[in-house]
Amino acid sequence: MMPRMSIRTGFRRWQCLPLLITIVVATAMPDGVHAQPSPGDLFREYCYTNSAGDAGGAIRVGGKRGESYPDRGSDFDYVNAWINFPHALRLKGATRAEVVIEKILSHNGTDGLAVQWNDGDWIPVPPPQSLPHPAKDYYHHICITVPVPLADLIDGDADANRFRLRVSPEHGWNWPQHLIYGVHLRVYYDAATTPHVTGSVASPKPASDIGLSVPLAVDIPNPMRRVNRVDYVGLYTDINWEGDGVYRQWHYFYYHGQLSHHLGSAVVSPFSEVWNTSWVPDQKAPIQIAARITDDTNLIYFTPAVAGLRLQRPGLSVELCRPFDVPQNWVTRQDEYDQKVSLTGDLSEVVAARFCWSSWSPGYMNGLYLNGLKVIDREGPRYRYFDHRVPLKDLTALKSGVNIISTGKTPKYDGKMVHGMEVNWPGIQLLVKYQTR
Repeated sequence: MMPRMSIRTGFRRWQCLPLLITIVVATAMPDGVHAQPSPGDLFREYCYTNSAGDAGGAIRVGGKRGESYPDRGSDFDYVNAWINFPHALRLKGATRAEVVIEKILSHNGTDGLAVQWNDGDWIPVPPPQSLPHPAKDYYHHICITVPVPLADLIDGDADANRFRLRVSPEHGWNWPQHLIYGVHLRVYYDAATTPHVTGSVASPKPASDIGLSVPLAVDIPNPMRRVNRVDYVGLYTDINWEGDGVYRQWHYFYYHGQLSHHLGSAVVSPFSEVWNTSWVPDQKAPIQIAARITDDTNLIYFTPAVAGLRLQRPGLSVELCRPFDVPQNWVTRQDEYDQKVSLTGDLSEVVAARFCWSSWSPGYMNGLYLNGLKVIDREGPRYRYFDHRVPLKDLTALKSGVNIISTGKTPKYDGKMVHGMEVNWPGIQLLVKYQTR
């Protein structure tokens, strides 16, 4: 699980060191996510997070109509106060820049997120088009990338740059609000004129078979600088932790800028790692694997991808059952909710199953059910993000074809309404493992 943050006040500011670096991708991402890195790119990343704040360390953008907010001044109009960006940007040789916003919908119906850097224009931050429409009516925790003009940024000392965020004041129940867990600035450089470390994936080999344990390794010939970290990423079909409902992509996620849900990371030479595929779904298309190599100046080089990899696990099959008929505004304080998944495998060969989803404030959930059987009562914190991997102990509850996954309604606590659990898009996913003959 991701690390959990305590509730405090004030801001915690830090640079996105190799442990906390944004993932990069080698192919186009879903519509609505712009300008992600590709093989051969060279870039740095600078991360800001309000990890000492409330709501799990978030920047609250928006607010309740008619109330004052000391961090937004007397002219509060759903625009947050300026935040000093605590990093000294290196813009010499830069070719372009983009910002990654780690956003939680928070209050359904909230729209119009935008970011402004220094004296630049407001930059709209729309949700990816892969989310249902309207996205403001489906709870989600997602990372959205939008371009930032280099002319909006200042080369210089820490705190030379600043940014602020806003949402639309139009809201059905007069309380628009997003929670922002991170604002990450990525600056690209000309690889032809900027000295940097290069390398390639040495294991696995292209067009080879991979099994339950996949050795990962890189070849870094004659590095010009010390290498601090290597992160391995893969293009394949898996659980959609990214919150965009796209199951085949370069999988990764942030939480407070920390990289997760990727293949693995290594910080000690020779920077090898092992990818465990025991819960990876069966693949209809070949897998690709690449690496990010980070040097001691935080320059990141994205290697070419190793392609044509075939997942071979004799006697083992894993089915990914994708949610459908997922309800809008799925927060358990409101009602009982259910969704569906379809199971196509042979029930006599099932040996394990698990439910995977992300949520906010699951400490207030009131049961997860499969076809009417309670799977778990609750797990996780209140007023925090959480990612769930809940095993199904009674495999006889599974049915061939359509299965119903549901959540109970959160009761009142001491006679008062409490928050409930928000189930994030794309809903509750089911992995089923088979021992095949």
